Amino acid sequence: MIVDPIDLKIIRLLELHGSIPIHDIISKFQISKKEILLRIKNFEDAGFIEEYGIKMFLPALMGGRWYWGCIAAETTEYFKAEKTIPCLEEIVENLTFPQGVCPNISLLFYTKKLKETYQIINKTPGVKYAEIYKIDSYDIKVPRIMIREDWRLIAQLYDRLRQINYKKINALVNNPVSENEVKLSRMIWSRKNRKGIISIFPTFNWSVLKNYAHLHLALTTKLRIKELRKIVSRIGFSGNITSRFKKRYIQVEFDIWSFSDMQKILDTLGHIGGITIEGHSLAHKNVFRNAWIKKYIAENI
Repeated sequence: MIVDPIDLKIIRLLELHGSIPIHDIISKFQISKKEILLRIKNFEDAGFIEEYGIKMFLPALMGGRWYWGCIAAETTEYFKAEKTIPCLEEIVENLTFPQGVCPNISLLFYTKKLKETYQIINKTPGVKYAEIYKIDSYDIKVPRIMIREDWRLIAQLYDRLRQINYKKINALVNNPVSENEVKLSRMIWSRKNRKGIISIFPTFNWSVLKNYAHLHLALTTKLRIKELRKIVSRIGFSGNITSRFKKRYIQVEFDIWSFSDMQKILDTLGHIGGITIEGHSLAHKNVFRNAWIKKYIAENI
């Protein structure tokens, strides 16, 4: 599949917000609703969007203090994430070379005990190394009250997610027709409905794209981060410094549109004194792990 910069901007909005309102895209890019829906349909038809999954805002449902975290890890094929982290939300897979300088997997999850989760993950079979980060924290005094009928509607949505496309999802969020659709739409989070407790997000198979890749480079350098950031900014390609891995490898990311883009980035960095490129990774795919959500829904019906 071939994509262009407008496609990429739509993809990034879908990554961040899931079932985003069409008019948000229209206002940003001045393109018609018909064209936006066609572009997203092309993602679906090409297999770039493989399916849709549900994310559930657990802190609002259960109340109390929660953490939303991310684990960046180096793992082997023996690692079974869903058996280790009870409230796992999403797995992001990367293709890395050589092994050990970039995380080959990132995990998004909810937990009440961040340190305990860190200790567990580092003792899990198949995990060679892991780091844990807090993305956000919540302390909700009064959990949201949900009736059985609400849970039945969420269960029905969960069961038919693999059969519906973005056009139907967007209609459900923004133009619900039946009484049940109206009730369900009120439970779906959006920037206009911040009281929602579920979100609908697409999975992406980045390997389907023929002319674009999201590249991470692992660098070692004695340069200050401020100096390195200026260099990355001069190179361009939407370059950004994201984090360190293993307290040593600085992770720098780029959007590249061709092999020549990669050559220019590697050549430029390679000729700057004090910077060593230790390895790289490419975004591969993201996968939802919703088994615990299905069980949680069933327990409340």
